[in-house]
Amino acid sequence: MKQILLVGLGGMGKVHYANYQHLDGMAHVVAAVGSGDADRKTAASFSLPFFTSITEAVRHHGEIDVVDITTPSFLHVAGCLEALQWGRDVICEKPLALCRQDAQRIFDASHRAGRLVLPAHVLRYTHEYAVLHDLVASGRYGRVLGASFTRLSTVPAWARGGWLFDPKKSGGVSFDLHIHDLDMIVGLFGKPGKVESRMERGDARVGDTYLTVSYGYKDIDVRAEAGWINAPIPFTATWRVVFAKALAVNDGKAVRVYPADGAAYEPDISYPVTVSTGINVPPTGWYYEELKRLLMILEGRSEPLVRTEEVLAELGILETL
Repeated sequence: MKQILLVGLGGMGKVHYANYQHLDGMAHVVAAVGSGDADRKTAASFSLPFFTSITEAVRHHGEIDVVDITTPSFLHVAGCLEALQWGRDVICEKPLALCRQDAQRIFDASHRAGRLVLPAHVLRYTHEYAVLHDLVASGRYGRVLGASFTRLSTVPAWARGGWLFDPKKSGGVSFDLHIHDLDMIVGLFGKPGKVESRMERGDARVGDTYLTVSYGYKDIDVRAEAGWINAPIPFTATWRVVFAKALAVNDGKAVRVYPADGAAYEPDISYPVTVSTGINVPPTGWYYEELKRLLMILEGRSEPLVRTEEVLAELGILETL
């Protein structure tokens, strides 16, 4: 069983903690790192020893195998490097870093330490992605003719005045939202040969931002849009892939495949375990499946779904948008 140090007790830290409780026998959260009274109170509510740094936690609580970093994005690099200095494996929420160069520093440090760094790109571990990957890789319906991905959110009012709206700290819409779709695109089709993008910003006081991207490959173009929208819309995350002999659609609730020959059908994307998130994602099995697989990788029982070269390629692209 892996002993986990949870670093960051905001929304995503609470999501990880809740899912670890369903991974009994694989992981046990033994301590937390945070800052301020709110984090201290959260740690107390979880009955976790509370520390203000990874170094302090490791020195006072030696039974730590894995450092799970769920802090704001601009703190990821320092957290990863500190954990690796102490010889611990690392799980780190996306984005691993806000530039390719910093991510390379992390991977270099992991090689020197002989430890793993696993970026938590959750959508790669979902059943929805697994279905789409199988459709693309198998060639069951012929080659892909085109694809589109959408990820839109109302402007997160809770973040106004905070780090999320500071591009130097969050990377903005590109690194916060679009990274999910880019990671799927790279996983499905590889690194694109051409990238064209357009970023539209509305009222700076509101923070609305709308990004459109076209990724060019040898035979297809893949299009994506992402944005913090100045309108009270529900969170929207969908994709559509056109094959030579079918259309596959994820409308955010179900995946449907419409073959040229035969009846339309819905692949099973249900999850055996669903956990409430407390964030703008309904109860889901996404994070359970992700953390379960990451723990299996750390135990040597599975191979990473997200490769180092893919992470570096994606961050290099995001820097240009």
